Amino acid sequence: MSEPGSPVDRPARNGNWEELSRTTVYEAYGRSVVEAEYRLPSGAVDVFSIRQDRSSVAVLALTVTGEVLVTRQFRPGPGRLVHELPGGYIEDGETPAAAAERELLEETGYAGDLEVVGSCFADSYSSAVRFCAVSRNCTREQSPRPDSTEFMEVSEVSLPELRRLLRSGDVTDVDLAYIGLDALGLL
Repeated sequence: MSEPGSPVDRPARNGNWEELSRTTVYEAYGRSVVEAEYRLPSGAVDVFSIRQDRSSVAVLALTVTGEVLVTRQFRPGPGRLVHELPGGYIEDGETPAAAAERELLEETGYAGDLEVVGSCFADSYSSAVRFCAVSRNCTREQSPRPDSTEFMEVSEVSLPELRRLLRSGDVTDVDLAYIGLDALGLL
């Protein structure tokens, strides 16, 4: 039980945020960072760095035998090889479902019965929305055709192995994988 007046008991003061200015401080590769100055509900003024990125999609793809498709590639942020769900950026004019189908086929060579099942923000200092799609009954349709900057391995893993990977800290799409597992009733 919390103490009276503790942050848990006080109502959130989310209203009355006033944006005072916004300046782009970095822009390259389809990404930008802006500094936004706000007057807070308390009256104080603070500056926040906000990443503006394109929306993206990741696919929890299950083969006809129930294996999950994952990719593994080097990522500059962590500076090492990591596992990921197949996916990528949503192009201008493209729906999340179309992007998911395209990315799954390009990165793995597989296609299946696909639907978008959820979304979340990349984080609280980003404007990017990340969509989760699930694809059932995936079969190999072609050889993978990744972009020229993608050098990845594609693997089929069991559900227990996927859960182990998700807990290992070696996966970038943990939140989206759990959204997909939940949508499929596999948690």
